[in-house]
Amino acid sequence: MFANLLAGLLPVLTVVFGLSYMLAGLVAMVYWVTSSVCQPLLGRWFDRTQTVWLLEAGLTVNSICMSLVGVSSSYVLLLFLVGTAGLGTAAFHPPAFSTVVRSSGSSKGGAVGIFIAGGNTGFFLGPLVAGVILTAYGMEGTLILLPIGVITAVVLLRGRMNVGNPKASDAASGSKLPVNKPLLALLAAITACRSTTIQTAETFLPLYFVARGESLFVATALVSLWLGIGVLGQLGGGFISDRVGRRPVIAISLLIGAALFLGFVMTSGFSSLVLLVTAGAVLYASWSVIVVMSTEAAPHNVGAVSGLMLGFAVGIGGLAALGFGAIADKIGLQYALAGFSGFAFVAGLLALILPKARRVPAAL
Repeated sequence: MFANLLAGLLPVLTVVFGLSYMLAGLVAMVYWVTSSVCQPLLGRWFDRTQTVWLLEAGLTVNSICMSLVGVSSSYVLLLFLVGTAGLGTAAFHPPAFSTVVRSSGSSKGGAVGIFIAGGNTGFFLGPLVAGVILTAYGMEGTLILLPIGVITAVVLLRGRMNVGNPKASDAASGSKLPVNKPLLALLAAITACRSTTIQTAETFLPLYFVARGESLFVATALVSLWLGIGVLGQLGGGFISDRVGRRPVIAISLLIGAALFLGFVMTSGFSSLVLLVTAGAVLYASWSVIVVMSTEAAPHNVGAVSGLMLGFAVGIGGLAALGFGAIADKIGLQYALAGFSGFAFVAGLLALILPKARRVPAAL
């Protein structure tokens, strides 16, 4: 939720600081790139040391910095806060993914789907919460959220201490299997194309709806609805991939999802909203499956690989947000969104050459 407050805050921040679409995209880029650069490095460190306190530290840093975004006094301070919040995201995800994968047995697709659906639940709440707070209390209202993150981190710490920490030797148990580097490279290319469409949409859809004449509250609510339906897609995609295989779920999700999103951009009225909601469910079905397939390609480096894939996804998405903003300044938001939907279609085409095996034979 804290990570995606920015989508709901950007329309107001754009007015407060007099930002162009490109400078608004820079704010999003700083957050996602900061997260992406550090995430694989922290994941590798976690694989070696099992430093699970990164969970609580990352959550605390992220929530504090994002709560202060609303009261930032300058554009430079705003960039500093979102950049530091990105470091919190980078610290949290590798140990979290590793814990889920190692505890899920043979149903990794479903387990990771549940975990990512939890993240996406917060993600879709982010713009809605931001819209409610801005409408009721103004920019200073973001301070109300600060105790939520801190209290959640304390509860997480107490729960982890009661259960106990995994031993570092657990990560190295079993026979060492080689890393499937060609498969990881292909999955990284698919992730890059997918994230270019998804991240720009997540960042600029509120601005798009406001430009179409909707109120800020309605704009953030519509984006939250899109992300909320995406949660169902995450769950469905993960469980279906355990039964029919990873490749068909990834390819179908991206090819059909790209077409639906393009249909949303090029239409208006109720039919446009139906296409948007459906596109959210379909496009998001691929992500948990991509993460699972990448961990299966490197079963003894789960923290590093999950950090690499997620970090790569958000980093490419952040860079794409900056480029998208520059293009939108030239040709308008509608045509920029239409053009960027093509990246998801390219990702779907790349997914067609993934291996056919239902899952890589590995003992995680």
